[in-house]
Amino acid sequence: MTKPSQILILIMVSFTLINCVQKTELTELEFEQKVFYELFPELSDKMYNDIRLIPTPPPPSPNYLTEKGFDAENDYNKALENWEKSDDYRNRLNDWKKRRDSIINDTTLIYISFPDSINQFEREDMHELINHFNDQKLVVDSKDFELNSGFKVDFDNLKSDNKKLRFKPLSEFPERREFWTTKYDFNFRGSMSITRILFDKTKSFGVLNTGFVKGRLNGSGCRVFIRKDENGNWVIDKIKGTWIS
Repeated sequence: MTKPSQILILIMVSFTLINCVQKTELTELEFEQKVFYELFPELSDKMYNDIRLIPTPPPPSPNYLTEKGFDAENDYNKALENWEKSDDYRNRLNDWKKRRDSIINDTTLIYISFPDSINQFEREDMHELINHFNDQKLVVDSKDFELNSGFKVDFDNLKSDNKKLRFKPLSEFPERREFWTTKYDFNFRGSMSITRILFDKTKSFGVLNTGFVKGRLNGSGCRVFIRKDENGNWVIDKIKGTWIS
């Protein structure tokens, strides 16, 4: 092999190696998406709350207790305490548990609407992130986050720890009032929203906002603080409520 040929081969190999290195380095947006899909299974499970699965039935109204012979007008708490010792309460609890078990064993899929794209930050998050992890002395880039373009959601990657949950693009649903009044041919249970993740400069801590709405006046939102654990995996550090309706 001639010397020029050897040099040409070395140049080609060098370019190949450089391209390989470049492809393994994630852009900031690719990094954010990787973290997003890693966290989503746990986050979606925590955000979807089926009240039918709480361990005990909700407390009855004062009128109900009064009808059952308990003095709820003068002391509701005492009446409730006495009612919880009665046969009526035990029967109601057993019925609740049977319905709860039936729901747990039901394999019907639950569909949630989800944004087609994620493209905004909350301005307060920079200060909230620094304050929450105040012992870490975090540094956060103060650029205008809302100018970032965001990313389109890959619905094939939206998995959940709740195996019944499935997610549909918000664009497939009707707008405004019809969103909640339409009768769907699938088991629709609500709408989930989420913001982009704001990281510190070390990319070891982050914060995002998410909300879940079950009806026109039935929803809640929260701020989610995340961090890398000792194994390099992203975990939820704390969830703090921010609004409720």
